Amino acid sequence: MSDPSALVTTLEELLVSEFRLCQALHAASRDERQALANYDLQELARLVERKEALLDELGQMDDRRRMVVQELALQYKLTSSMPTLAEVAAALPAEGKRRIQHLREGILALAEDIRELNSGNQALALTALQRADALQTFILDLLRPGMLYQPRGAPPRDEAETTWGVDQRT
Repeated sequence: MSDPSALVTTLEELLVSEFRLCQALHAASRDERQALANYDLQELARLVERKEALLDELGQMDDRRRMVVQELALQYKLTSSMPTLAEVAAALPAEGKRRIQHLREGILALAEDIRELNSGNQALALTALQRADALQTFILDLLRPGMLYQPRGAPPRDEAETTWGVDQRT
């Protein structure tokens, strides 16, 4: 078994790294918002790749943190089969408990901000797609020949209309 104080130090280091990754993800989400507002598709593609890489790192960090939390739960004889960070932090000595809880709260606050940013980014992206679709439909409607009035039973007209200099004959 490992030394509990070394495990607490390892957990704290992992949480600091996780916090920094969350900060980077938050910054990428803010930059993504700017790219969406500016219709900058190249920057948007770069940021999406960056966010995917950060999320992969966060997943790996989460796995390592869970292993340390489980080890600490064994050290402190916690009975939960799937101990949470909050449960383990509550069992730690006062100084370790305070630092771990402070880092945990910071990560949770950042995660909530990231969720809100991404929700807004999703709404901006959807609005941009709807706008592009509406613009495309509008332009196509301008270029289509209009419905010409013809009396019932009259033969179809031979002459084709042109709209805005575009020949619509097929």
